[in-house]
Amino acid sequence: MNGTTEIVEIKDFTTVNPATGETIKEYRYQTNDEVEASIQRCHKAFLNWRHESLSNRAEIMEAIGKGLKKNKEELAQLMTDEMGKLLSQSHQEVGLCAAICDYTAKVGKEELEDEERLLSNGGRGIITYSPIGIVYGIQPWNYPAYQVVRYAIASLMAGNGVVLKHASNVTGTGKLLEKIFLESGLPENLFTVLIIDHDQRSDFDGKFRCW
Repeated sequence: MNGTTEIVEIKDFTTVNPATGETIKEYRYQTNDEVEASIQRCHKAFLNWRHESLSNRAEIMEAIGKGLKKNKEELAQLMTDEMGKLLSQSHQEVGLCAAICDYTAKVGKEELEDEERLLSNGGRGIITYSPIGIVYGIQPWNYPAYQVVRYAIASLMAGNGVVLKHASNVTGTGKLLEKIFLESGLPENLFTVLIIDHDQRSDFDGKFRCW
């Protein structure tokens, strides 16, 4: 029988509470095939999202802000458990993230409207702002919600898809944000969290507009 069999090594890791040393949760790194499939699903969602009206996008950004406030206690506690900041600081961070959503929903809609300009020959031209595709964010652990929201919300409002590779010790925060975004009405797969290690990251960096 001819053919070859590819052996895929499955690697796991755990998130640990730095204050207590207790295990929070165990995760499995995605295989390269799984990552590729996740990227393709995000791209497919983007192809529809890019045609969504600014008004509809703004409504969903505002809804995400409300979703963050609704899940404030759970999200703040998880951030504190995963990376050790004071719970009061985690609460403040969630509030800041919700404010970013509200601001983006209001100002983003205005800033992204088509602009009509007078041309030197007396004619008129239109400047329009088009999405660029999937925006890839590689984010650190120090502000596990803010670092994500600051780029993801603006990118989504502009009509793009978003892929996140978060610091491994705050993987749970990334996944909870993904859940909140989806429950707030964002199309499925438009915001996607990849669970990959540093070696895998370099394999996929060239596929995105990186942040």
